[in-house]
Amino acid sequence: MPSHTYLSKEEKSAPGHKVSKERLTLHLRCNASGDFKLKPFFVCLAENPRALKSIFKSQLPVIWKSNQKAWVILMIFEDWFNDHIVPAVERYCALKSLPFKVLLVLDNALGYPQSLSDMHPYVKVVYLPPNTTLLLQLMDQGVIAKFKAYYLRRTICSALRAVESNQELILKQFWKAYNIADAMKNIASAWDEVKMTILNGAWKKLCSF
Repeated sequence: MPSHTYLSKEEKSAPGHKVSKERLTLHLRCNASGDFKLKPFFVCLAENPRALKSIFKSQLPVIWKSNQKAWVILMIFEDWFNDHIVPAVERYCALKSLPFKVLLVLDNALGYPQSLSDMHPYVKVVYLPPNTTLLLQLMDQGVIAKFKAYYLRRTICSALRAVESNQELILKQFWKAYNIADAMKNIASAWDEVKMTILNGAWKKLCSF
């Protein structure tokens, strides 16, 4: 969310509230042609937050995981790889009548295992060189920037709609009520909005089509 605001001349200070301490790690993955996006991978602090009470995690628009620091640790990554990445890509290949042979490109994040070569016979893993995130990391070639812009637009529109529909509601109250479930819905919608051309263009520095 925006970290700054403007004051009118009549105001001496902006009324505020404590910023939520909720933190999360979000992973976005797609294929090189840009016609296949994995569900956003969502690592949160709480395993069962109050905002998701009575909601089955299998029905969420994201893949939900949690740990005490909201980090992607080795166990979480291996679960994501085996239970989500491999089955989803296998279904995509079957739908497109393609052989199930996958090249998975990863950077050198701490939560990634040093070797995934033995985890699946049809998935080859390539690690990007250290300190090349801005130059080569695929999601950093405009994809994350677009996604953040779409997420911000959707969230601000939600705030405006809420305030306009309820004249007694002020913006500060909306932000206080905004929770991890609301963020998750906007994340999924923003990821759906990222176009195929943006995803495909992210690969131009590594390979050409």
